[in-house]
Amino acid sequence: MTPRNSFLRALVIVAVVVLGLVAGPTAAVAAFTDNERATPQFSAAIIPAPATASVTMRCTFGLQTVVTVNSYGAVANANYYEVKVYDRSGNLEFTGDLSHAAGRTYSSGIEIIGTWSYEVRGYYKVPGSSNSWSGKPLKGTLTC
Repeated sequence: MTPRNSFLRALVIVAVVVLGLVAGPTAAVAAFTDNERATPQFSAAIIPAPATASVTMRCTFGLQTVVTVNSYGAVANANYYEVKVYDRSGNLEFTGDLSHAAGRTYSSGIEIIGTWSYEVRGYYKVPGSSNSWSGKPLKGTLTC
């Protein structure tokens, strides 16, 4: 084999390899024209406001008040209920867990009474987690 044949053979091999590299990637290009959509397998739960609540206010000498949640309507998807009591200025005075008797009653200190407000709300507390979703509140006012 002469050096000229070796050189030509090497040149042909390099040309074939370069041509293969240039032509190779274009053969791998593909286009898809079919459209498919999957139906979602999830949904979001809504926690509505309780339909009813029996909340009373007892006033003592116009200086102290006792707010008691006697009952409330259970709502779908809620596993925890809470009451919030606001004073006449709109400041949060009390947050109570309605599943405990102690969370159903709030007694104010010495305070000028007037029109107070409350919210009863359902929550979904995720078991084994500190996460929760809050529902819409049932709002009401109480006046002494």
